[in-house]
Order: sequence, then structure tokens, then C-alpha cells
Amino acid sequence: MIHIVFGAAAAGSLKQALREMKLDQEDDIIAFNDIYSIGPLLHLHEHEGQEKRKAWLRNMISNEFGDFDDMVTDQHKMFQQIKDIKGSTSILIWTGNNAHEQIALRYAIYLLKEKNIELSLINTTTAFDHLFNTKTRRMDIRHTGEITPGKFKVLYGSKDHIQLVTKEEREKLKNEWLSFAHENHTLRIWRNEQTINVPEDEFDAYLVKMAKRVHQSDQEEYIKTPRLIGEVIGHLEQYIGDDFIEYRLKKLIDQGVFDMKGKRISMRYYSIKLTAFGQHFKKWVCCREFEEHPFVKIEGTYGGEPFQCGHCQCHLERDDVPLSDTLFSKIWYWAIQYGRWFDEETEDLLPHGVEMEKRFNEEGERITEDIKLALSPAYQIEYIPSEMTRYYI
Repeated sequence: MIHIVFGAAAAGSLKQALREMKLDQEDDIIAFNDIYSIGPLLHLHEHEGQEKRKAWLRNMISNEFGDFDDMVTDQHKMFQQIKDIKGSTSILIWTGNNAHEQIALRYAIYLLKEKNIELSLINTTTAFDHLFNTKTRRMDIRHTGEITPGKFKVLYGSKDHIQLVTKEEREKLKNEWLSFAHENHTLRIWRNEQTINVPEDEFDAYLVKMAKRVHQSDQEEYIKTPRLIGEVIGHLEQYIGDDFIEYRLKKLIDQGVFDMKGKRISMRYYSIKLTAFGQHFKKWVCCREFEEHPFVKIEGTYGGEPFQCGHCQCHLERDDVPLSDTLFSKIWYWAIQYGRWFDEETEDLLPHGVEMEKRFNEEGERITEDIKLALSPAYQIEYIPSEMTRYYI
């Protein structure tokens, strides 16, 4: 069996899992060590396109520790491994629901187009959700590289989530790759179950927003660059990598949004602060549709985050919904009651669970009406009731 994964982190965790399963001498791994949600894809399946992408990445990725050189070496290895695949080989592709891995899946299918192989696929996002998330505990992964070796073993052992890729599906995915390879965009995101192209500055306002937050919490004039980039990566629901975030930060420095001290040779050598101009930079919104027509959905979820964008389903944060402190405290207290109609130990529905969920929804509807009064007509507000207990009646 040959495994294809998209990223060094995923490859490392899978390698450890195979070793623990005593399969490391039988199974091989081919790793696509790149992030395909960023950078040009134009004619990437041809030598000229590969060279142009490398030139773009060379200007973005720090090579202080040889990261860029390692990526180039890994890509040469990957191409050679694919070339060496023999007929009738069984291949399993691991991919998740994010722009990077969905594009990489199609790229891999294209590169395998001449190979007479048995090809299977596991969607790690779906499989992880089914196997590890429960009614009372939930973790959403942004990409396969966030999966631990222990969970990789469970995923590999769950044959129900491994699907054979038919000839027709391979042809469809190959053609979808060619569509990507005829575009010249440099940033792609996952939204509404599909990969879309967005402007390169899509997350600039979010970067500024996180800088304001760090300034407020740290009370320091200058923010260490890794601190800010870590804050952005930790909260951003898209997988685009820290190098791209730093690349955009440098662009904002050049535009006068940030001031800096130190040397820009690597993120650990300089610190930044918002300028007076940067303090009034455009406000972050999760998507351009929200900016034009603010649409907030209110829904109980584990983790106590009650606000979602009605357009793209992204979580909205405290300062995205302009509520008074009193009203925000009210909805926050309501939100953390979510799911208490289940026993945390057994995850069974409590004897009065149906009535508890009903009262939760009634309170949610009352709070939603208060929020409508506060924000209408500028904001469209909609309540999404919890319906978990209906599956247990």
C-alpha cells in the first residue's frame, strides 16, 4: 500500500502510526510538501508552471532554517516516487475538507493519470467527525496534519470510511485540476463545501483585528511578530500557513498599516505595532457577503460560540456583532447551557432532556428577539433551534 498525504505534518503522524502498527516495512508514504491554498497553480503540472511557483514561494518563505530548500527537495522526491509507482499498486489518498487538500487531491489524481492502479480515498474531516466527535465532546480539524498518530491508526482501521475511486471519478477530478491549473490566483479558501478563489488581501483586515486584540491584552507598544502570527493562525478557520500570513504582514508594513523595529530577515527578528493609519484600517468581516448584508445566525453549540455568519457559516466573534455588554452576557450564559440535557459520562439523554432542550430553545428565541430589536434593520438575525433530542425519542 502506498499512502499519499498533503503536508509534512500529516506525513510524520502517519509514519508514526504505521510504525506502531508494524506496517512501516510494508506501506510507503508519498508526501506533497506544499500548501496549495496559496500561490500560483498556473500550469503546475508542467515544468514551466513548477518553476514559476517556486519563484513565487522563494519570495515568501523564509529560508533561515532551510525550509524552502527542504520543500524543493521534497518535491523532487515526490515526483520521482510517483514516477516509480508500478502497475496494480494499491494507493490510499488522505484528504480533508480544506482548500489546500482538495486542490492537492486533484493535482495528485492528475499526476497519476497514466497509472494503472487501485485508488482509494479517505476524507479525514468526515471520518474524524464520525469516529471521534460525540454529543458532548467535539474537535474540528482544519487539515489532516492536525491528526495525532493514535487517531491515524483508528482512521486506517475504519474501512467504512475508505472509498474506492472509480474511473469516472478519477476523470472528473483530473478535469477539475485542469480548471485550477488554468487560473492565476494566489489565494484560495474553503467555503460552502467548495474551493473558491479570493483576493490576496482577503485576510489583511483580520490580521489588523488580531493585532488590536494582542495590543489590548499584552499592553506592549510593539508586538513580537511570532506572537501575532500565532494568534492569527490559532483563530483563522482557513488553512493557509504562517508563511503566507507573514508575507501579508510585510505587505501591510510597506503600506504603512504597521510600523516595525528590527530586521525583516525572519519573523523572530522584528516586532510590529499598528500605526495611526492602521488603527482605522477596514473592519474585518468573515466574507464579502456579510460586509454587504450582515446576516447573523444564533445557534447553540459546544464551546459557547453562538454567532455564525448566515452566508458562509463561519463563527463570528464578540466584536463582529455590536451588542451591549448586558445583552452579550445574557446570550453567552444561555449558550454555555447547550447540551446539558445529556449525561456527560454516558452521553445518554437525561430523563427530562427533551423538556430541557425545549426550554433552551424558548430562551434562545426570546434572546434572539432582544437582539433583533437591538440590531435591526441593519442586521438580519435568525435563530436556529437545537434538535438533538429528536434522534433519541
